[in-house]
Amino acid sequence: MMNAFLLLIVLLACHYLADFCFTSPSMIRAKADGRNPWPILLHAGIHSGLMGFCLLVWGVSWKLLLILALVEFVSHFLIDTTKGHLTAHYCILGDMQKKPYWMLYGFDQLLHLLVIMMIWYYSIVD
Repeated sequence: MMNAFLLLIVLLACHYLADFCFTSPSMIRAKADGRNPWPILLHAGIHSGLMGFCLLVWGVSWKLLLILALVEFVSHFLIDTTKGHLTAHYCILGDMQKKPYWMLYGFDQLLHLLVIMMIWYYSIVD
């Protein structure tokens, strides 16, 4: 059980690194309005690459690893693109001084964390 908990911590650390440390200014701009998919695709690729590497080290089978990395890639891209489109369409969602911005930001992070929990679950039952 302790090893499984350690994997969860590692996957959460991957999310932190990819979302906050390895995000470039062009990715931040693209995520702000969701219009330019290329930086968001790169951002999603960083997420799935980091998690995929950790799952590889953990010993997850190649088939499952590829499925989970694809789930991370697609879900991260869709969540961030949708959030960008919403903030571009509804000005109040893009204003950091307003509560709706933080509600959307928190919901965005909740969705990402639910995906990470699902990836973690399927990794430990493999």
